[in-house]
This record gives sequence, structure tokens and C-alpha cells, in this order.
Amino acid sequence: MLRVTVRSRGTFQVGPALTNDHLADLERLEFDVEIPSDCGVLALLSAGWRKALFYDFGPISGNHPQPRTYDLGVVLGQGYGQLLFQERFGISDADWQKLFRHKWFLFTGLSDESKRTLLNHIRSGWDPDVQLPRYADEVKSRVEGWLTDWREHALFMPHIEILEHAAKRFLDGDSISCTGLLFPRIEGLLRSQYTTLGATSQPTANNLSRSAVAAKRTQEKCLLLPRRFASYLQQVFFANFSPTTGDIDVSRHSVAHGVASPKRFDQKSAVIALLVIQQLYFFLDKHAVSQAAEETAVAVKS
Repeated sequence: MLRVTVRSRGTFQVGPALTNDHLADLERLEFDVEIPSDCGVLALLSAGWRKALFYDFGPISGNHPQPRTYDLGVVLGQGYGQLLFQERFGISDADWQKLFRHKWFLFTGLSDESKRTLLNHIRSGWDPDVQLPRYADEVKSRVEGWLTDWREHALFMPHIEILEHAAKRFLDGDSISCTGLLFPRIEGLLRSQYTTLGATSQPTANNLSRSAVAAKRTQEKCLLLPRRFASYLQQVFFANFSPTTGDIDVSRHSVAHGVASPKRFDQKSAVIALLVIQQLYFFLDKHAVSQAAEETAVAVKS
């Protein structure tokens, strides 16, 4: 029998079946039997017709076999996540760049169906923003629940009053105020994380982006897509701007310097700001912070 430890995207009622749409991440997969670190492993995992084979004979191979030093449950959990969400890990670099150009990411705050729709539009050469009303409705229906989670998070507590006010402005249709409040505050959250981890180097955009995903940085098959999200923060959230351009898009720098075009403080920018914060919530939880504190120096310098 398998035991899978997951992180849910939000609260759900007891009784209905758990579906892929409930999953933010798969953290561990374990068997009913203990597998010692000095034993070999071969596991066949199934998800419907999909199959995955995992094996590690290192602990019993060669003249000087060594016990496993990694957490087998975590690695198997990632493998099972990849099995369930193959399409998420098969996105080409070109398609990621298309997503980034439109300022989108496969945000955990969006439903599984919305993520597929977003990808289909990008791959078909369609404007993904035509689906913005749908994405905005999803955020509207969930933001109160997100606030409940954020209020219980130590790193979010110094920022919660601003986050609550911005969410209220969003729900009232005031995208200008919501966007203007949240873009600087996202950097505030990243700096809070950076300080908590004890980092001593300058909190540059690159360092803040990489430290944000430090706890998951070695987990290539994590459903939160840490490496891609660090790139998103660097390329999209911290995007530079040209002062000679008349229509300057919203980013941390353009908002902070007061040069972003007023018309860019729109519903899309407000929706994306809230989705970025919810994505950070899953990277910056108390378990992630504790683990990342041990790895910060490596994560920032590597």
C-alpha cells in the first residue's frame, strides 16, 4: 500500500474524492514496508495507464557499496508527481519564454484546467489574456481563503495589513490600488524570507529570486516548478524597463520608480500579483523556511 503526503491548493470538504486539481505539491511517497538505506530499490508506479519505473541499486552494487544518502520518500514523491502531471514537465523552453512574455506562469493558485488552457493558448499562438476574466473569477473566489492562510504565516504577518487591503481593493474592482500596493510588497515578502534565512550578501533581484525557492531548488520534479519560478521572478517580476518607452509595463522596478504606465495597473496586473503571492506562500511555509535556512549560502552562491 502507498502513502502519499500532499500539499493541497486550499481547503476542501471531507467526503468528495481528492483530485489532481486539489494538489499543490506531492511531498512524499512511502510504502507500508520500511526500506533501509543499505538496500536496493525497484518500484513500479502507476497512474491509470501511465507507468514509471524507479530503481536504485547503488547501495548493493560494486566493491564498495554506499548507503543511500537522499530521502527516498521525497524522490519517489517527485517521481509520482511527474507521472501524474507529465505535461507540466514537458514544456519547452520556447513555450516558457512565450508564457513569460505574456507575464504568465503555471501558478498554483489557478485550477488545473486553467493551466491547461493557458498552455494551449500559448502553443496555438493565441493571446492568453482572452481568458483573463476566467482567471480573475478564480482568484476572486479563492482570495479570502488565501488570506486566511497568509494570516497564519510568520513571514506574511508583517505584511498582512497591506495584503488584506489590496485584496479588498481587488474584490471591489480597484485594480490600480491593488497593483500599486502589491508589487512593492512582493519584494517585501522576498526580503523577509532573505532576512530569515540569514543571508549576508546583497538582496539583489537575482539573490531574492533564487532564495525564494531555496527549499525546493534541488527538487526538479516539484509541482511548484522552483527553477522556472525563480526565472519568472527574475525575468518578469524584476523586469527592467526602458525610460524612452512610452507604454512601460508593470514590474517591481517600473512601479517603484513611478514610471509604469497608468493603464498597465489593470486587472491582469492585480490578478498576477495575487497569484505570485500565493505561489510564494507554498515556497515560504514554515517547513520550507526551516529547510532552506540550512542551504541558503549554497542556493544564493551556486
